[in-house]
Amino acid sequence: MYNIGYFSLRTPQNDYYKTLDSDQLCSLELIEEFCLDDLDGLDVLVIEESIELNFTNICEWLLEIRKISDIYILILADEEQMVFTSRMVYLKLGADGIFTEEADELDLIVKNILKRIKKETIKKKDKESSFEIIPEKSCVLVNKKQEVDLTRQEFLALTILYKNKNQTVTYEDIYRGVWPKNSGEVQKNRVCNLVSHVRKKFADLKNSPVQVKTIRSIGYILDTSFSEKEV
Repeated sequence: MYNIGYFSLRTPQNDYYKTLDSDQLCSLELIEEFCLDDLDGLDVLVIEESIELNFTNICEWLLEIRKISDIYILILADEEQMVFTSRMVYLKLGADGIFTEEADELDLIVKNILKRIKKETIKKKDKESSFEIIPEKSCVLVNKKQEVDLTRQEFLALTILYKNKNQTVTYEDIYRGVWPKNSGEVQKNRVCNLVSHVRKKFADLKNSPVQVKTIRSIGYILDTSFSEKEV
């Protein structure tokens, strides 16, 4: 099952959305209020250009997305707004393709991308990688050779996720574990920021075994497809 995000500020009416929504091999998520946290767990992001989501808006989102993610991004262009210069700008800002509402063509392109993702995932899993938490140093040893230093709060959050690996950990579980003295309402933004910092520390590592996926509106899950060494 592949996860595809469809970012639109209006109810999609095009043929491609209907085709994708009926594909049993894909899980399609309509995103109407986008935040960068939504990228986690997605394989492809389709952005539908419209009067509501115009050229300027899309350029701003492309800049923000490419700072933190190399997800495949396709722009479904509005023919009435699209000009050659805007196509070039989208590509320079990191879009992988710009298309009009030719449902069959775009469907084939997305499926080709998903095949590549599957091959890349298999290759990644075949490579030896390891992940070891070192409590006495508040750090993680990656691939048996590289230490990643963490702040106390980052280490606590990662430890909570690791002890519940491959299981969903709620925002509240992390919040209460990291800030046990705070008995008030769960501050979701603090948890999101903390997990974001953890991700950034592992993002540039080659063959990083740390994959923290977002479970929308619930929390996170640490996906461990690597050789494990218990805490």
